[in-house]
Amino acid sequence: MFKKLLNSLPHWSEYCHPLPALSTENRAVDILRLDQLDEKISGNKPLKLIGWFQHFQSQAKPNLLSFGGVYSNHLHALAQAAYEFAIPTIFIVRGWPEQPLTPTLLDCQALGANLVFADRKTYAQRYDKNWLDKLSEQYDALVIPEGGAGEFGEQGCQTLAPFVGDYDEVWLAAGTGTTALGLAKGLSSLKAKTKLFAVNAVADQGELARYWAERMPSNVTWELIDNAHLGGFAKCPPELIELIERYQHMGLPLDPVYTAKLLWAYEQKALTQRARVLLIHTGGLQGQRGLKQAF
Repeated sequence: MFKKLLNSLPHWSEYCHPLPALSTENRAVDILRLDQLDEKISGNKPLKLIGWFQHFQSQAKPNLLSFGGVYSNHLHALAQAAYEFAIPTIFIVRGWPEQPLTPTLLDCQALGANLVFADRKTYAQRYDKNWLDKLSEQYDALVIPEGGAGEFGEQGCQTLAPFVGDYDEVWLAAGTGTTALGLAKGLSSLKAKTKLFAVNAVADQGELARYWAERMPSNVTWELIDNAHLGGFAKCPPELIELIERYQHMGLPLDPVYTAKLLWAYEQKALTQRARVLLIHTGGLQGQRGLKQAF
């Protein structure tokens, strides 16, 4: 599927559906189901990999190296994409080798990924350029940042803009913020009037807001919702479990890390002004596997 995505983008309208549960007289709400792109690689993750793979093909390193947790959607997607091109991968995983592998990591391993475990202190160096350079040299690999972040990660996300630009508002969850920033740059180039709402899944003490304040296009109206993480990244209190179960009964699977908090934030915001609204389901369903193991 990823090879096909590199050559031709999907017709996004085929993955967009009305969401009656959130629609009102003034607000027509649709949801773009990126989780339905493909059974093996879906959500926003393959979009973030488009630019990175194009960059990989233009340089000399034979391997790919990246970072993630034990239920990382990014690593799961990268393993599948690299498998399709027979590219060796090295994954620096936050955790301990003596722990049983999660279903996510078992999938990655089956697709040929070399799993290298790092404790919390070591993993914290993932933004340190000197350490990244050493890893690149040690493994002869192009290093992709955690979550597929960076300008190369933004490139594929910009391709959503022509479809999104027909709406008054677009809502999506944010981790690294790469998808939202790429989308904003695409909307900017089209001079679209769509307002972008991003729900921060990380309790980052304003770090993403400060980063965006410097990098968001000046002609894009945006709002970062910083109070819907419900205690921090991957925290899942009872009210979020109730929301996940409620939407599951409607046929809409959500994960506790990203998409459930997107829906929770939209419900809490309770906006009333007339608008055509698009929610972007960015996938993230590896987090569902973690939720099932936790309960």
